[in-house]
Amino acid sequence: MKGSTFRRCGCRDEAGKLLTACPRLGKERGHGSWYYRADVGRDAQTGRRREARKGGFVTKTEADAALAAVLHAANTGEHRHDGRQTVGTFLATWLEDRISDGLRPSSALMYRRYVELDIVPAIGHVRLGDLRPGHVEKLVRDLRSAGRGVATIRRIHAVLRSALTSARRARLVSYNAATDVALPGDRPANVRPWEPAELGAFLDHAASHRLGALFEVLAFTGLRRGEACALRWADIDLEQGVIHVRTQLVEVGGQVVEGKPKTKSGEDRRVDIGQRTIGALLAHRLTQDTERLQWGEGYTDNDRVFAREDGTDLSPGQVTKVFARLTASAGLRQVRLHDLRHGAASLMLAGGVDVAVVSKRLGHSSIRVTTDIYSHLLGGIGRQAADAAESLVPPRATTPAPTEAPTHVTAATTPAPDAPTLRPQAPGNDSAALPARGKTAGQRRAACRNRTDDLLITSEMLYRLS
Repeated sequence: MKGSTFRRCGCRDEAGKLLTACPRLGKERGHGSWYYRADVGRDAQTGRRREARKGGFVTKTEADAALAAVLHAANTGEHRHDGRQTVGTFLATWLEDRISDGLRPSSALMYRRYVELDIVPAIGHVRLGDLRPGHVEKLVRDLRSAGRGVATIRRIHAVLRSALTSARRARLVSYNAATDVALPGDRPANVRPWEPAELGAFLDHAASHRLGALFEVLAFTGLRRGEACALRWADIDLEQGVIHVRTQLVEVGGQVVEGKPKTKSGEDRRVDIGQRTIGALLAHRLTQDTERLQWGEGYTDNDRVFAREDGTDLSPGQVTKVFARLTASAGLRQVRLHDLRHGAASLMLAGGVDVAVVSKRLGHSSIRVTTDIYSHLLGGIGRQAADAAESLVPPRATTPAPTEAPTHVTAATTPAPDAPTLRPQAPGNDSAALPARGKTAGQRRAACRNRTDDLLITSEMLYRLS
């Protein structure tokens, strides 16, 4: 690898063109600034040679030192070259690559919105290799000043951090400028779903609606609304009482799109159902068969468990609107449709179901997500764990109470004048307070309270000290 240093200024000629050889550079020592130019090898994709160039150094010594560092990094494979692209250019390429790799449609829509409306207007002009944590911190501050919510800011930051991680892996940057940026605190609010009595009142009220079974499934399985809308009868085994979650329906740009569930752990998961839910699904299937006969050839049979009257797909937004109307007509406390999912988790935890099982049924990405959301409901589980740990250790042994009191001491008996005691002795009685060393072992054991007649003394050490 080769490189060189040179001096350049910003002087221009009468036509306004930049001078290639300013006469002042050879006469004035402090005129202009020093630059380096370094050959950093070939591009892995194009095969063309790449050149790193940087200026602004005050002295030639500084430029030479910087050049040496670049050449060393290039020779050892540690050099990062951003290809002179800006953050905005890189993000556009990165987003298209993510979409082609199978990014979910709803996630792609959100990513594009954050990139084009929030990140690029703020830092898109910055060269990728020049991006620093200060740029990202200013972006976060500006978002807060604009009134954006904490959760939204954290999602925007997550998109940028993910993109810069890809840039670091591709050796376009030496480090991720978004990694150590302080973010506003995000304390998840304690969810407050319906109490069992409220849930029961709602399900009774919704039973007469054609989507009543849908709310039964949501309330007792914890499925997301999109997952429930995407269910097909082929995904349900009513004999075994099992639902297999394979896809979900999401709304993207006003269109209903079918895709994979929200998390990797939520894909192809098995959710067991009880007799009540099985009964609701059987009744719903009879109603759906009647609708199919009424519509005849106009019925669109997609094998959906929950669909419109003509068999076409339900949109998750429509389900939310129906839920809100039924809640209002039942005169119940207003909650979100998603709170049925929280309610299902609460019922399972209150019933003593292990939190790992609850996390698996809900399709959370990790058990930590479950404990973070429902930590306020896990107090009883902590007590159960404490009791279980204590139950493994045998209880302490207790000395059985004597069947009859010793003949030489009673509760009302006072110590003999010469009995050993911790109390001060009368002058002249020191020798009487000490036990005779000539006593036999049997005589020494005959004293009450292990070693002494004094009820206050129970240890051999105190006996000797007394």
